[in-house]
Amino acid sequence: MLPHSVEFTERAALVRDSLPTERRDLLERGLAILVTDPRHKLSHPVGGNEATREIALSRNLFIEYVISDGKLVVLVLTLIDLTDVLIEE
Repeated sequence: MLPHSVEFTERAALVRDSLPTERRDLLERGLAILVTDPRHKLSHPVGGNEATREIALSRNLFIEYVISDGKLVVLVLTLIDLTDVLIEE
């Protein structure tokens, strides 16, 4: 199977471009895995649609993406900052 190409929605690209270097590296490493296996066993379908999926690339980097026509389109990219939390576990 050929690797998928990666595209970002405008909203996801804004978040990607604002990531610090170490988070950007994590994103790139995660995407490198997903382009060859977009339905990775750790990813989950969103709703009943198998083509739209979500996965945590790290403990605080989360993406939602769609697989279509040989492309992996990142719809939402979320960076969770756990520095300040309301309730500590």
